[in-house]
Amino acid sequence: MATVVFTVRSGKDPSRVSSPVTGDVHDVSSTGMSVVTPRIAPDGIHIMYDTLMVSRNRIDATILPEGKPPVRVQGIVAWFRAADSPPGFYIFGMRFDQEAPALEELRLASRRDPD
Repeated sequence: MATVVFTVRSGKDPSRVSSPVTGDVHDVSSTGMSVVTPRIAPDGIHIMYDTLMVSRNRIDATILPEGKPPVRVQGIVAWFRAADSPPGFYIFGMRFDQEAPALEELRLASRRDPD
């Protein structure tokens, strides 16, 4: 659907930020998205929780839809699991801090153009 570049920011210590990770947007709406990614703990910061699984981590992301301007979003990780494919990858869902109406067009386009 689109490429996304994101960093994981520690929910416990916001000064801890991972290096950028590239993934693929799997599903998107104006309030959130799911992302398929090869790494679940970039630079030791787990995608979902800090070490004690108490503080949810945050995602700062730039969505790069083909032929359209980039869309920046921020939010909190809501869930994660192993991806069905490719093997060894993960998928996570995030809720945006603010709605991103520009993403509705991307969502609608993906429904018209199935893979």
